[in-house]
Amino acid sequence: MSSKKHPLLEEAPHKEILLGNDAYVRGMIEAGVKIAAAYPGSPTSEIGVRLGQISEESGIYFEFSTNEKVATEVAASAAIGGAPATCFMKSVGLNVAADSFVQLSMYTMPGGLVVILGDDPGPHSSQNEQDNRHYAKIGHLPMIEPANAQEAKDYFVFAMEYAQKWKMPVVVRSTTRICHQTGLVEYGAIKNPEIERGFDPKREGGYVPLPATLKPLKEKSLRNLKKWEELANSGALLIDEKVGKGEAQIGIITAGHAYAATKAALRILGVSANILKLGIIYPLPMKKIIEFIKKNKIVKILEELDPFIEELIKVELYEEGYSGTKIIGKYREKDYEDLMISEYDTARLVGMFAKLLGVPNPLIVTKPQIDVPRRSPVLCPGCGHRTSFHAAKIVMDKLKGHSMADIGCYSLGYLDPHNQGTLLYSMGSGVPAASGMKLALPDTAIMSFVGDSTFFHAAMPGIVNAVFNKHKVVLMVMDNGITAMTGHQPNPNTGKKSLGARLPAKYKDNETISIDDTLKAWGVKFVRRVPAYNVAALVEALEEAFTQDEFAVVIQDEPCALMRSKAELRAGTLANPYQIDNDICRNIQACLSDFACPAIEKKGEKPQINTDLCIGCGCCVQTCPLKGKPIKQMEEFTRI
Repeated sequence: MSSKKHPLLEEAPHKEILLGNDAYVRGMIEAGVKIAAAYPGSPTSEIGVRLGQISEESGIYFEFSTNEKVATEVAASAAIGGAPATCFMKSVGLNVAADSFVQLSMYTMPGGLVVILGDDPGPHSSQNEQDNRHYAKIGHLPMIEPANAQEAKDYFVFAMEYAQKWKMPVVVRSTTRICHQTGLVEYGAIKNPEIERGFDPKREGGYVPLPATLKPLKEKSLRNLKKWEELANSGALLIDEKVGKGEAQIGIITAGHAYAATKAALRILGVSANILKLGIIYPLPMKKIIEFIKKNKIVKILEELDPFIEELIKVELYEEGYSGTKIIGKYREKDYEDLMISEYDTARLVGMFAKLLGVPNPLIVTKPQIDVPRRSPVLCPGCGHRTSFHAAKIVMDKLKGHSMADIGCYSLGYLDPHNQGTLLYSMGSGVPAASGMKLALPDTAIMSFVGDSTFFHAAMPGIVNAVFNKHKVVLMVMDNGITAMTGHQPNPNTGKKSLGARLPAKYKDNETISIDDTLKAWGVKFVRRVPAYNVAALVEALEEAFTQDEFAVVIQDEPCALMRSKAELRAGTLANPYQIDNDICRNIQACLSDFACPAIEKKGEKPQINTDLCIGCGCCVQTCPLKGKPIKQMEEFTRI
């Protein structure tokens, strides 16, 4: 075995080209983090993957928790006990953690806690574009925001330094463009702070916020926030600079990814500007901001998503009674709705500045003669979810019913041709949505879908509610044995079912927590586990489930096709692909239009199977209505 260090563990001085998420991990190493917890979710998923890989070598305990609330509570409690700790989550994951997250500022944390939030302007991988900066205000929590990979590392170290100095939590707001960019990162020294472990329940007001104990705890959180305001006004993490030649034509206040895009846009336009780049975004360095505003005739506030910084600045200007500078943000702008949506990339800002300053836009692109067709996301070749949706569609079309969605790869069931799962709120919402729809439409067949990871993350209360209140709906559990959508992270249903997935060692031989036994323990009488590749068996199980007078569950059973096919390819046991015999094929195209496997393509007049994509599951054979099936497995084939 090689004794070479992982690149993230190298001692300074050292430079490495890192993904933004890897830069955060390096920051954890330098800051002396001992405990880390998370539930995977883009754009922060890679942080957990990397921590899992280096956990033993780095001495950082890392766990994939069952959801973001649990991860927050694990990390926060470790910090209270004196261990430097962190947790991280995607944007909408904070909604799950919010019940505890908004309490954190009231607790004294000797170990220090840093929370990384991965917001998703765009969005690239989320069901909304929520701006989690508002949570800092709600929870009286300091928040900082890096603008590149180097700052991702440095800001984490900075956050932990002050989290430990003032024994409190600090929030780092990241975005997809920071998490997933790459950049050269210069390493700093690795610290190993000596912090006494222990728990004093009565420390600084205690840890039980009740109406009778709340006042001193809230006063403490407000005092800590005041310390951060003074730190911000001292110039910490603040850049006040002039870019371009000649007199500045405009002043710009910005932060995060928008800062990098702003500088690039100004270079393209050849425009000179004064820029105030904020690192501490809550509380704001208002003294510095007001000084900057008064030096400029026009100030543009550039921030992605909500006018969070704009609102705070305008309130301060109103209180100051100052109106000598024109402030341009999002409010009262003609394109207000457009400004509230998506991220600020360089091209967008070039157009914005060109229009504002009356200069030519060199990036105007004429409309192409041919529109590039949009490519919808698809389930992978051989995915067991596809046959399950095919079966569900057969049953639901027959019963004229409705199906509710949930969050996971199976959210794609909504798209053509399956069109299953037509109401979606959030993780775990599928069964409650089915319950409510059934109450409104008691004579209609209603079902929902949920994956094995989401089952343990957020679906259990809704399922128990359906059993408790005797809701006559059907649930299909899409069991592929892994948290697939975010990159094959483990969940309580993984362990020995991982089929060679690259998991942290602690999870590889886990005994799984049985979904079947869990459901039965809650009083679900009808629980059927069916091979996902057997359409007829799935249809039969679903039809029987709908005859029950109570909540019923069908579990489709098939490991993630990506995970299984890779393991079998490495072992040399992956099945040969299928091909279509054009002499037998009558060009009905049910395999193409009704099944939509990416391995089946239309080349010429008839469908063909792409042998590079086909993993040999044979499910497409079941979709062809011909008795003499033209889809046959190749007898000889060499996988490359």
